[in-house]
Amino acid sequence: MIYCPPKYDVILPDSNRIFSDLKGSLIDKEAKITLAKFLRTNIGLTTELISGMRLYPFQEIILKAWMNRNFCMNVMSRGAGKTSLASVFCFLQCIFEPGTKIIIAGPTFRTARFIFNNLEKLVEGKEAQLLAECFGAKSKRNDEFDWSINGGSIKAIPLNGEKIRGFRANILLLDEFLLLPEDLIKNVLMPFLIVPQDLAERIKIREQEDELVKLGVLKESEKTVFKNKVKMIALSSASYTFENLYKVYKEWSEKIYEPESSDASYFVSQLSWEALPIEMQSPEIIEEAQSGGSNHASFLREYCAQFVDGSDSYFSMRKMEDCTLKIGESPHTLIKGNPNKKYVLSIDPNMSDSPNADYFAMAVLEIDSETKEDTLVHCYAGLGNLNLHIKYFHYLMSSFNIVFIVCDNAGCDIFFNTYNDSEYCKSDKDKIKFVDFDSEPEGNDYLIMIDKVKSQYNQEAKRIAMSQVFTTNFIRKGNEYLQYAIEYKKIWFASRTASQESFFNEEISKIIPTELIFIEDKKDYTKLNLIEDQDMLIYNTKKQCSLVEYSSTSRGTPSFDLPQHLRRSTSANKARKDNYTALMLAKWASKCYNDIYSTEKKVIKTGFTPVLI
Repeated sequence: MIYCPPKYDVILPDSNRIFSDLKGSLIDKEAKITLAKFLRTNIGLTTELISGMRLYPFQEIILKAWMNRNFCMNVMSRGAGKTSLASVFCFLQCIFEPGTKIIIAGPTFRTARFIFNNLEKLVEGKEAQLLAECFGAKSKRNDEFDWSINGGSIKAIPLNGEKIRGFRANILLLDEFLLLPEDLIKNVLMPFLIVPQDLAERIKIREQEDELVKLGVLKESEKTVFKNKVKMIALSSASYTFENLYKVYKEWSEKIYEPESSDASYFVSQLSWEALPIEMQSPEIIEEAQSGGSNHASFLREYCAQFVDGSDSYFSMRKMEDCTLKIGESPHTLIKGNPNKKYVLSIDPNMSDSPNADYFAMAVLEIDSETKEDTLVHCYAGLGNLNLHIKYFHYLMSSFNIVFIVCDNAGCDIFFNTYNDSEYCKSDKDKIKFVDFDSEPEGNDYLIMIDKVKSQYNQEAKRIAMSQVFTTNFIRKGNEYLQYAIEYKKIWFASRTASQESFFNEEISKIIPTELIFIEDKKDYTKLNLIEDQDMLIYNTKKQCSLVEYSSTSRGTPSFDLPQHLRRSTSANKARKDNYTALMLAKWASKCYNDIYSTEKKVIKTGFTPVLI
């Protein structure tokens, strides 16, 4: 469905018919203007001519909307090609509007760079010689990518630190809009659009017109009305109805339906997988996604571009959002812990480095033994050889005051034996040792176990770890405890660091062992990447939790797992649940640690001691 309200429904002349009716020759200036009009009218032909890329009709419609509206939102299915479309828009806009300044941003610098790098690939293509001639100097720094074009520029920037407040632009291109906090959009991003593209020219025209008004040659009402050329383009997949994306989506949609037009114009589109050309669809992937049910929340969001409520899953996304600290609230995500605070660490080990394998995951909770409220402040998830995971584990041990560790029994021995034999354990005191702790018993048996652990636990000697066997009973208890913690706000998710200037400056200035955090085989991995990754991993942990479904076999055996259609995927980008498992383990570890120190010893003797009278 396409809807255009009367206020936007302008009948335009058939430009191509006008071009075809031209006869004879044109003077040089008129020929250039005519060519420019022809190329702008036929942007599909223009794009193919200068870049070699062929556009689908729906892409031409979207690009024309972006070029002619001030505020545009595109909620798209997976595989809709929003990155490529954004790249095409960047060069078309800059070519047709000289002096255009575009800023590309997203929740992480990596997101913004992705669009910039895609543009770079297009320009460097074999069929893009004409396009390449349009571009000038290019620079790529750790905190800014910049490319000059036609008197303007295209910049990719991270959304953190004081530096971004000095940027000015005519166009904001925001990818993964759903992950951008409302305050950041209003207070940091919108001010980018203050300066008009042609400010100097406007001032000159206004001065001339004011002089003509004084002379009586021009009426005040006849002055030039300058068109608002600033743009904000929001790209995203669908999300939940309680998030800011949906709020903005509703506001902009209502603006379109308002009978009266304002200074700004709006465009909103939703593209389901069904709206895409058959060539862009992967029947196998769609069939796989649909196998969980066409009305399944994840399928509706990811492929149908529909907003969902988010309260119907076992771990309610709405309730987890209520447990998420707002920007500016502490604690925020950390790359180095507070030495005066205590932290528990959980490990869900996986040793495979296959691209489609499960991740090796860890979670760090900042615990409060008095309130029993804990905050997720740091996460890890990655593939690679065992040495990479050991490096990162050592980084966590040296950067946080870890008082308790829990590890999935499957793979636990291999990981810690390797760590204890590594270069990081220079003496016996550095080695991680285990307590004999079975956390599953209840009642008096549990008290006996706690009493036993009390005598073993020794933080100085690093005897602080326990191995958790994933029995049927524990899986049920661990998940129920996490659900209880979310329901009653006994667990919190740290606020975003990159979105709050003082928090960001605090973290970026911390000294950490950077040689241990190169979890990717890249030399350009910096503290900025680490900070942004932590913000994203906290969100991904919540997203993984929201995907978990509870089911029970005919024998009553509980199961907490991803939907079947997601489990069957073998893609490298498949949905995973490793961070969810690490979170569940971490909250359980916090409970065990608090029980060790707070549970009163009330051991009831079960035997009979005879007394001689």
